Amino acid sequence: ATPASGSDFAGWSGDCTGTGSCTVTMDQAQNVTASFTKTPRLLSVAMTGSGSGAVTSAPTGIDCGATCSASFDDGTSVTLTATPASGSGFAGWSGDCTGTGTCTVTMSQARNVTASFTKTARLLSVAKRGTGSGQVISAPVGIDCGATCLASFDDGTSVALTAAPAAGVVFAGLAGDCTGTGACTVAMDQARNVTATFE
Repeated sequence: ATPASGSDFAGWSGDCTGTGSCTVTMDQAQNVTASFTKTPRLLSVAMTGSGSGAVTSAPTGIDCGATCSASFDDGTSVTLTATPASGSGFAGWSGDCTGTGTCTVTMSQARNVTASFTKTARLLSVAKRGTGSGQVISAPVGIDCGATCLASFDDGTSVALTAAPAAGVVFAGLAGDCTGTGACTVAMDQARNVTATFE
């Protein structure tokens, strides 16, 4: 038995058994069945980046998170779909797929695909008001208002804002997504707006 490309010989049944050559003695009618199967091809999915998400396949087999590799019959067309988790975005495919849409691979050989997820950028906006002047700075760095009063931070980042009044000025407090007259910490799970008043 000689399998075609993309197929494997699974064995004999009937008047022959095993997977080697088959010899029958023709002292009566004989019946032999040769069984061929598609060659399994391994599809491996990896996930990278600062964000998180899942990759699933159609037909089923890949569900990554949990199951990131699966074998499919030779020649099978497999479509991979990337679904970012809340607070993440899908940045694109690499390896045997490219782009940001669904990924379709033909399993004529082993395939390797990487899905990249990034954290969603959340905008923090700081405004200053009042008759006085001063500065608002952030940790981690990004806001230095003064000059830079808008900055993006990865989803989920905790950003501490500190107000520093100029000489002869009193810091009157924060409003918006922060309140009070001390240091303020905002969780960047959405866009945030903070106003600092100097008198």
